[in-house]
Amino acid sequence: MHLPLAGLSVPLLSRMALAVSTALLLSAALVAQGGPTTGQSIPGTAAPSAATPAPDISGFWELSFDSRKVPPANLLPTVTRARIEAHAKADAKAIRWCNLLGMPFTMDSGRPLDIRQGRTAVIIVPENSSAPRYLYLNRSAHISADIFDPSTTGDSVAHWAGETLIVDTTGFHADRGITTIPGGGYRTDASHLVERYRLLKNGAVLSVTFTWTDPKVFRTPHSYEFRYNRVPAAYEPREWAPCDPYDALRAEFLDGPATKPATPPGVAGRGPGMGAATPRSSN
Repeated sequence: MHLPLAGLSVPLLSRMALAVSTALLLSAALVAQGGPTTGQSIPGTAAPSAATPAPDISGFWELSFDSRKVPPANLLPTVTRARIEAHAKADAKAIRWCNLLGMPFTMDSGRPLDIRQGRTAVIIVPENSSAPRYLYLNRSAHISADIFDPSTTGDSVAHWAGETLIVDTTGFHADRGITTIPGGGYRTDASHLVERYRLLKNGAVLSVTFTWTDPKVFRTPHSYEFRYNRVPAAYEPREWAPCDPYDALRAEFLDGPATKPATPPGVAGRGPGMGAATPRSSN
């Protein structure tokens, strides 16, 4: 699925419809083929019985100022300040150049999330240029690493355990998108994320607990919780603002004013109109 990138604007509803159609087609193909080549099975993936149907978490959800409970992560000694700063710099570059930002940014993007639950998948669509997430309910194992291309959202399989939706995600790309994790640390190709979704207050609040493990980053599993408020049913999703990496005003805001050397390198003695060099772009 191709999403709009720099300078292109597509109505959000059309993008959502495309996302839902893609998920349904993929799900049908998986069922017809008996499922993809799989890797490690995920334990405890039995579906809820027909007598106790799973809760429906469909709807628009948003975070408030008091919706995040994030303790500091217990990091390995090898996660130095220099490495953290390098990831922060790479995150800023991903934003500057309108890249797909992925997890964990998708779940806290500053705009409501549109969550749609079906028989074979749950789809999470943010109101920005991030790629939607597909949480597959119709398989219990991850696609083999031999054939799965790592991505900013990874490969997610999900199942219901009572009234809790448990999502298991692997297959993250090591350095694409925003990699910084709330509370400290960063995503790598060895990261493993487990999420638990629960409805609270008669369905008015959606609690999501995130637990990251990574032998390259954390001493112990790092968990934090977000609580999303259900947006009123009358809410109309907004078209997300296009992201143009070549917008001069935006570039100046993110990069700072362009600075021109007093004497361009390699052209000493030349003045205007004599081939003086211009400052290099930030690309």
